Amino acid sequence: MLENWLKPLPLEELWSENTQSWQLGAKTSFYASGFALPVWTNFPVVLITSDCAKMSHLRKSLYSFRSFPSAFEFLDLGILRKIKDDFALPLFEEIFNAGVFPILVSNDSSLNKSFLQALSNVYSTFHLTAIDDRFRFSPYQLNKDVAYWDVFLSEETERLEGAHIVGVQSHLTSADGFNFCEENGISLHRLGQSRLNLQELEPAIRHADICVLEMSALKFTDFPSQIPQSPSGFFLEEICQLSRYAGLSDSLKGFSISGFNLNIDNAMDSFSLAQIIWYFLDGFNNKKGDFPVNFDGMVEYLVDVKGNEKTLTFWKSMRSGRWWLQIEKIFKELKPGQVNIRLIPVSYQDYLDACEGELSARVLKSLLKFS
Repeated sequence: MLENWLKPLPLEELWSENTQSWQLGAKTSFYASGFALPVWTNFPVVLITSDCAKMSHLRKSLYSFRSFPSAFEFLDLGILRKIKDDFALPLFEEIFNAGVFPILVSNDSSLNKSFLQALSNVYSTFHLTAIDDRFRFSPYQLNKDVAYWDVFLSEETERLEGAHIVGVQSHLTSADGFNFCEENGISLHRLGQSRLNLQELEPAIRHADICVLEMSALKFTDFPSQIPQSPSGFFLEEICQLSRYAGLSDSLKGFSISGFNLNIDNAMDSFSLAQIIWYFLDGFNNKKGDFPVNFDGMVEYLVDVKGNEKTLTFWKSMRSGRWWLQIEKIFKELKPGQVNIRLIPVSYQDYLDACEGELSARVLKSLLKFS
């Protein structure tokens, strides 16, 4: 069925240089020319790309890299036949419905709309994290970039449970846009603040159901093929670290990389994209599985904060060392005494600040939004 949306790969071209047992290419399954489509639902994570120049260079680089343990299963589903929102939407819906994790790599950012819409059609509510240099919502854009936030914010804001924009730059987002984000619970992590301590961004990425990486979030010197181009942004190593955080998340259901033009004569950019994907897969392969379905393997920490009526409850995973804040919300439809417990990803620093009587912006926003 997926053959209606996807074109197979020229396997010989990919396979010829990446057959060493330690290479990722030797342990990857492919939808390849002359072969039937593999049973894709058997794979936890799949790769789909748009059909643009030099995407084969990206694959050659990716599959030349070191592989992961033998139990790791990865499928390259090939190339989209068309780059149109309405064309790709059923494909993405089918993949999300099957519980398979898609990595979408597209030069055209417009595919983000159908990618996000598909998740919205499958799940009633969700959390979005964008690694981006600007807020791409039509009413507040300073230029004509693809406004993928329109999928949620124009009509069905209530379905977007929470959101973060990581690496946003003040001069690329209007003052009204900043105000809108503040009023609607969209957390903005400015570039300068973000680069001071990347570890503080991990909870924002861990909280997401879907993550969008726009390549304009990088510095132009680190990725000249970006669209639009920007002199300021993250370094490639920093983006690789954030991508690994995304891979480690137990909540994330999809990852999109977009906004580039590989026609530009810079072969190193294909290598850079492959590197970002590899670090995401490295995180995916090292998931700790400690998203708290229950509190087994978790340590509870109670903190009394002056001026706060209730004691704050923090939980630390002994498996990964990651932290969560427990928030209790009482609903009218629940029986007397029943509460809905929500666990919000936070950092160790958030816990330390609370111990000192200070509540971080992340903790304050979570308490205001969910309690």
